[in-house]
Amino acid sequence: MSLVFAWLVTFALAPSAYAEAASANASGKHPNIQQAETIGPPQPALWKVVNSKSTIYLLGSIHVLPINFSWHAPAIDQAIGAADVFVFEANLDFGTAEFHYFMDNFGYLPRGQTLHAMLSPEARTQYVRLIEEMHLDPNRLDYLRPGLASLILENAYMATHTSLKLGPGVDASLVKYAKNHNKELRYLESLQSQFEVLIAIGGGSEIKVLEKKLTDPGKSNEEPQGLFAAWAKGDVPKLAAIANEDPSQRAVMLDNRNKAWLPKIESMLKDPKTYLVTVGAAHLAGLNSVISLLCAKGWKVERVQTGPTPPPPACGT
Repeated sequence: MSLVFAWLVTFALAPSAYAEAASANASGKHPNIQQAETIGPPQPALWKVVNSKSTIYLLGSIHVLPINFSWHAPAIDQAIGAADVFVFEANLDFGTAEFHYFMDNFGYLPRGQTLHAMLSPEARTQYVRLIEEMHLDPNRLDYLRPGLASLILENAYMATHTSLKLGPGVDASLVKYAKNHNKELRYLESLQSQFEVLIAIGGGSEIKVLEKKLTDPGKSNEEPQGLFAAWAKGDVPKLAAIANEDPSQRAVMLDNRNKAWLPKIESMLKDPKTYLVTVGAAHLAGLNSVISLLCAKGWKVERVQTGPTPPPPACGT
């Protein structure tokens, strides 16, 4: 999930259905989905850029995490304690209300169209099966645009087919910390711009994106679990490999946004403050990531050691 508001979908839509299906899962209905394994204490990747009296820490976030999962490491806590300004993707203070406004105004298909009618026979069969299995209301889902329906199904599947109880992730924890400590908060983009990204998913072929997820929902569920495991281990190459599995969607979900964020991040390096920039982990991994863009601009980016062994150089050798 590369959009920070995506966790709203998990918790704001069909909560009773999620709870019912999750209860069925607890009884062993879906033993095939296992908890993502991590070895040793968590060591999420952290980077640092210094320019005279300005310092920026960049921390990759997972927007949805298992409840009570401890993701802190001493080096990360040090960065949190040093930060004057906390920077996030978007402001979610009124996220639920804004999401429902977006749903009402842009989330539905034109009158007379339904997902059921647009899907191929094979995908339609899987669509009906998943709705029944996850106890979703077909009348709420069938009139949504394919990109939004795809996001809802993916999050519902993850929430109901895993043994993990999910809650808000790193972003939400750090927002709470910053507010409790009267820290300044800034944002890299508007929530509306994230909604526009959702509309752009598929590039005019949104129904194909939905059909792809319907054909193998288990594979879609493996991605967030693999992402979680790679993030907890600080395995940046693995994060990059997961993000690159669908290059066409990476451009919309990650690359274009990274390029738009870069001038804002560079402007922080002219300000004599310490910033902690927290964005989705995939934004900081691989080609065209925020880290690679900063390196390409000549900034000296340092990968901070968060685990027992020194990490590789941020900008290569």
